[in-house]
Amino acid sequence: MKIFKYILLLSVLWTTSCKKLNENPEAFISPENFYKTKNDAVSAITAVYAPVRLNGFVTRNYVILGEITTDNMFPLNNSAPRIELNTYAHTSQNGILRETWDNFYIGITRANASINRIPEINMEEALRTRLVAEAKFLRAFYYYHLVRLFGDLPIVTSEVSSLDQLTYPKRDPKADVYKQIIADLKDAETILPPSYSGADRGRATSGAAKSFLASVYLTLKQYQLAADKANEVMTLSGAGYGLWDNYPDVYDIKNEFGKEAIFDAQFVSGPGGQGGNLIAFFAQENNSVGGRGFGSFQPTTDIYDSYTAGDKRKAVFFIKGTDGKYYVNKWVDADATTENQSDNNFPLMRYAEVVLTYAEAYNELNTPVNDNVAYKAVNSIRKRAGLPDLANLTQDGLRDAILQERRLELAFEGSRWFDLVRTGKLVSTLTAKGTTNVREYHNLFPVPQFPLGVNPNLAPQNPGYAQ
Repeated sequence: MKIFKYILLLSVLWTTSCKKLNENPEAFISPENFYKTKNDAVSAITAVYAPVRLNGFVTRNYVILGEITTDNMFPLNNSAPRIELNTYAHTSQNGILRETWDNFYIGITRANASINRIPEINMEEALRTRLVAEAKFLRAFYYYHLVRLFGDLPIVTSEVSSLDQLTYPKRDPKADVYKQIIADLKDAETILPPSYSGADRGRATSGAAKSFLASVYLTLKQYQLAADKANEVMTLSGAGYGLWDNYPDVYDIKNEFGKEAIFDAQFVSGPGGQGGNLIAFFAQENNSVGGRGFGSFQPTTDIYDSYTAGDKRKAVFFIKGTDGKYYVNKWVDADATTENQSDNNFPLMRYAEVVLTYAEAYNELNTPVNDNVAYKAVNSIRKRAGLPDLANLTQDGLRDAILQERRLELAFEGSRWFDLVRTGKLVSTLTAKGTTNVREYHNLFPVPQFPLGVNPNLAPQNPGYAQ
């Protein structure tokens, strides 16, 4: 739709804050002429969802920034931007950082337009209210990723509907960004339904809003709020959340939108170009998976050896290549014989993560007692993996055990870097494992140079990086 091409233009211009454009778009549907019907509203929200799956080609930037920057993965030696991030030699010129910044701000801009315009449409009130709540959830989702990656950010919640409204936004303190995220998620959790059926499966739910709220509170070290919100998810009526008993069922395509799925980047197989291809980036180079494996993202020996022989996850997560090395095999679609035809969704929030969030938050609030709720939560994850229960640990010991369980359970899903930063262990962990360049200022990435160069109000650059 032409309206979204125009919104895309506005998004890129706004985030880079261009001074002046002399040319006008020759053909577009103005916001005033577009937001008229229920179908317009639904189409607008569909566009707000799009950047979730467009964070790099087939969502690969979640893996690059969340895993290749850690002790879990390393890149094939064919991409300078990935190698820079893996070795902590990256600068503000890194194209992956700019791509991520631009993509998520496009989502924010689309969300702002929807939140502003959809309430004016004459349509069923319940659907109208729900669509606005979905937009608020997605705006929070995009800001949550950006604030953890880059720190202070411009907060913009109003619609940019004409080129004359483009400004030079300043970066607001990250504490204020978090306040906006929490406000949006709180609005969303009270309105969104606990589940959907049919073609609506995969949309943001109240459980998704609560789950991300729990994650936000954990990041902010507001442990009581994190524990309470995670518990709400675990007891949410009508959501049907739970752990699959058989580990391979967690990633089986037939179980997409099942009891462990809370929020995914969605892909649909077939010739329509909506399929995924992330498994090809994980697969051995020139492997037949998805047409041809790329070998781009490879697991470290350290992560492979961290799974004990009895851990059921090991056989699900890894496969041995013809070169004798191990590759990630976590998502496989046997029917995908050509590029971009995989049906595998990419999980951005799973029920298992909520359970581990509950365990961690509760442990921070209470001295461990065997079989207390923190133990029960983390042990439910371990039991499903075929591992013995944890017991008789100090608070520090249980904290470390839960962090390790997050690493093993959520491996290759884009969580590791955020967990290491959140717990203050990025530098110590990576230094101990041979990443000699990493420094404390790497707990944030630099603001990409292109928007920073055009908009002087985004300065100063994050500490440690060239100003």
